[in-house]
Amino acid sequence: PYSDVNAQVSDGKSSYNALNLEVKKRFSQNVQFYATYTWSHAIDDSSDLQTLLKPQDNTNFRAERANSLFDQRHRFVFSGVFTSPDRWRNGNGFQKFLHGFTVAPLIEYSSGRPFNIIAPGDANGDFQSTNERPTVRTDGTLCQTAVDANCLTGIFPSNGNLGRNMGITHPYFSLDMRLSRKIRFGERLSLDLIAEVFNLFNRVNEASANPFYTTVNSFGERDSSGRYFSQPTSAFDPRQFQFGFKLNF
Repeated sequence: PYSDVNAQVSDGKSSYNALNLEVKKRFSQNVQFYATYTWSHAIDDSSDLQTLLKPQDNTNFRAERANSLFDQRHRFVFSGVFTSPDRWRNGNGFQKFLHGFTVAPLIEYSSGRPFNIIAPGDANGDFQSTNERPTVRTDGTLCQTAVDANCLTGIFPSNGNLGRNMGITHPYFSLDMRLSRKIRFGERLSLDLIAEVFNLFNRVNEASANPFYTTVNSFGERDSSGRYFSQPTSAFDPRQFQFGFKLNF
């Protein structure tokens, strides 16, 4: 089965669009899997109560309209279960060895998430030091508005021209795997041996990044849309193993 769902929600200040595609295969021939792809786009002028909730310019709220902090443009997830055929129980030596094994992978890929880049100070003269954004020079580097060299006119007060949430974390990718084997002891008693691994390739998946413009400049990396990467400040879990058994009687 295949489904296509397109949703759009808007309240004037924020909007959310999503397209979801799914492919499912129910268990048959020792295989089942589920794959889903989601494209989404969330836009607002203030994402949640954990943000500063302070615009750069109190007279220009429209300048705050940008991708939400939780905007995640692409997300793909694949999960499956693959078992050895029951007929291998009476097969050749190799088939007998593989009989009772089950492999269940879980693959996830998702786009990075935005974050706001800041240039602490009071270049805009509002007596607040945490709501200023930097200005973009002609070479793409960032500078503190009206303070750093070659950063607009140097006239005080001034607002930075970098849009809100123009930072982006790196994409997320992880492969989890579950391997189990059922060992039978007669008709009613069996033992399941289970091994699980999370983040099999031990990939460093960035959870958050440094928002200060000087660190962004030092990192010196941008994506194809012109958004800025920065030095990671935290990461999701590294590779982990888990083992267990289950006795069935």
